[in-house]
Amino acid sequence: MYIDGDTHYWPLRFIERVSHPGRGHVEVTKDTGDFYRFGERVPGDVATYYRDGKKIHSFKEGRWNLDLRTEFMRKDGFDVQVLIPDNRPLIYEVEPELGKALARAYNDTAAEDIAGKKQFIGVAWVYLPDVREAVRELRRAVKDLGFKAVKLNGGYGGGDLDSEILWPLYEEVARLDIPILVHPAARVFEVQHSHPWLIGSERYQGFQHFATALGFPLTYMVTASRLICSGVLDRFPTLRFAFFEGGIGWVPWLMQTLDQHTPGEAAISPAVKQFYEGKEGPKRPPSAYFDQFYIAAVSWEKYLPETVKGWPNHNIIIGSDFDHGDAVATWPKTVQPVKSMAGLSAEDKERVLGGNAMRLFGLE
Repeated sequence: MYIDGDTHYWPLRFIERVSHPGRGHVEVTKDTGDFYRFGERVPGDVATYYRDGKKIHSFKEGRWNLDLRTEFMRKDGFDVQVLIPDNRPLIYEVEPELGKALARAYNDTAAEDIAGKKQFIGVAWVYLPDVREAVRELRRAVKDLGFKAVKLNGGYGGGDLDSEILWPLYEEVARLDIPILVHPAARVFEVQHSHPWLIGSERYQGFQHFATALGFPLTYMVTASRLICSGVLDRFPTLRFAFFEGGIGWVPWLMQTLDQHTPGEAAISPAVKQFYEGKEGPKRPPSAYFDQFYIAAVSWEKYLPETVKGWPNHNIIIGSDFDHGDAVATWPKTVQPVKSMAGLSAEDKERVLGGNAMRLFGLE
């Protein structure tokens, strides 16, 4: 079973289920015919979301049309798509009652859309600033609606994903035995409260592509390091985190550098013990905690075989970023580059294309 771990979903009608006066509205215009992938014109209308009289977000029909998604999934060679909520324009900055209503409406609508369709994996959307409500909604989405994961944009309230404020959510995630899918919104990092200093507009001024080229991997390196070094993964040893659109090449380096900066593992610099003075530190070598991380490769990462050598017991998965059009969006040519990649064993190809994702989502 080949699983596309990174596709984005935005069912248009879910906005209509929200009674909050600030919900906004969606306008659909006819096919413009100006979107091409690998020389092929991608059909479909365009939807534009407006809120408070302002244009918030526009996207093509692939974002909501399940038949169109299925067509491109088959062209690429995938059997299953993971539907990550595309809540980029509706994230944590909205008023609390609106944010909670949007999350409930999205989850209800997505569950209705994919009912009986085994080729789609539903992912819950929760309003993270209200952790108690996030716990309740997550429990409902998994137990009543059948979703198999929860998506987070990043930390909130000035903290990262190791923040103690998130522990009640992690306790519920552990009880439900589902993964956490981490997927920031590249162009609105500054309102995500997670590493704005890494990807703020001042550093990227004039280089718009830096948000995806650098923002994702830099953010993930910090987030993964904090989850390890803070002891969160010791406290919640069954949590599974998946990271998307940041590539995979940085992982062996991070594993090694964290090990070398940890007392007892530092073969070169014993002075690193000062970094943990007054802190308990992780109970295992930092590299060992990567068994709780599932990280999506991009199919053009030709150094994937070398990365596997640096992470032999890897949890590498794959994602096409359907239906985006940026540099990490590889649909509908995601599977074949991996299958034909020299130096990567047949076993590792199967793990990357589906085996590891099956473990991530608890699929048989």
